Amino acid sequence: MAKGFRSGFVALVGRPNVGKSTLLNAILGTKVAITSGMPQTTRHRVLGVAHSPQAQIVFVDTPGFHLAETCLGEWMLDSAKTEGSEADIAVMVVDASLKPNEEDRLVADFLRQEVQAPKLLVLNKVDKVKPKELLLPRIEAYRQLADFQEVFPVSAKDGSNLKELVARLRQMLPEGTPYFPEDQVSDQDQERLAEEIIREKVLRCTYREVPHAVAIQLEECRPAHNKGNLQYLRAVIYVEREGQKHIILGRKGEKLRDIGAAARQELEDLFGQKVYLDLWIKTKENWRDRPDWLRALGYE
Repeated sequence: MAKGFRSGFVALVGRPNVGKSTLLNAILGTKVAITSGMPQTTRHRVLGVAHSPQAQIVFVDTPGFHLAETCLGEWMLDSAKTEGSEADIAVMVVDASLKPNEEDRLVADFLRQEVQAPKLLVLNKVDKVKPKELLLPRIEAYRQLADFQEVFPVSAKDGSNLKELVARLRQMLPEGTPYFPEDQVSDQDQERLAEEIIREKVLRCTYREVPHAVAIQLEECRPAHNKGNLQYLRAVIYVEREGQKHIILGRKGEKLRDIGAAARQELEDLFGQKVYLDLWIKTKENWRDRPDWLRALGYE
């Protein structure tokens, strides 16, 4: 370990859909967090570890700040606040293509009132700002929300200014020893990541037809009997209403097959072998407001 080695936790906080997970994946150069166009895609905090000879940055991808209307929403908001307040550096990520809204102000209020750590402002999606003359006033509008030490306009999509952001974060971290081995890029185990991959495909295949009522539970994950190099996964897709179940199933089961096919590709990369994915859909009414089911699904 180099003399003066630095290490610490950097929390990515912001409202839903500003691209925190996409930003984390782009910085790491690999996928550790699922993404979709659906708000509140991120539910659990996800750690992503960036290694270099001089430093180890442990990024914490947090659920988006929103006005919570369910027990799940409250749990997600509490999780985001806890991670943001305990990090060595708090990075507020915003959508540069949009003006600040109430959820952005909710994040900024939290940073001002509850976070003592240094704060950076990252304006993501600058590639979508048109005309480019809008960027400077947009930066100023967000800068006024809280006491940010520095501002970084970036694009997770095309990678612009990401190296500069990471270099500055390295400089700001306290001196310390690494938290994770050099070959580890995330704290998620294969089973949790498998559940998240399946949920991502459900969101992408159904989009706004099934908003936030989907949860995934992996019931079996084992080598398939007498099938050689084949991994068997049995997963349940939980929804809150029968109508949502029929949407995911689709006409003659076509949509469920599409979800399975899309998920299987990534699952085979994850497990490094062929995967037999056995998907089921079950209805569990109002599971997002039931503490017993939240605990069963790993949210409490």
